[in-house]
Amino acid sequence: MLNQAYADAADPNGKHRHGEPLAPETQRQVTAALAGMAHIIFIADRGSVIEAKGGCGQVKNGGILITLGPPVDHASEMRVGINGFVACLGATWLTYVLQEQPGTGWRVTGTTGSMAIS
Repeated sequence: MLNQAYADAADPNGKHRHGEPLAPETQRQVTAALAGMAHIIFIADRGSVIEAKGGCGQVKNGGILITLGPPVDHASEMRVGINGFVACLGATWLTYVLQEQPGTGWRVTGTTGSMAIS
């Protein structure tokens, strides 16, 4: 997972030029929330985990590179753009809707807006 949030993370034409650093506390919260489901490593440079195979860039060791957008507050919910990249023809761009659940914290309850898959 990139250690910066990009406003255009959910845009397949995004340039990812100006990221906002994910605070260490946010990184700990994400890691804890996904413990037991996924092994999370925060990285600064996407090039450090992507290799070219047969002319197609792909994440090393069968992984997925996640790029988050900054959370956007919408009344009683938050929206977070995301890009999941596996390979040149294996990526998704979408925006998750999250709602705070009493006693359990924020949970994904759906998606909103456009989505793209390659």
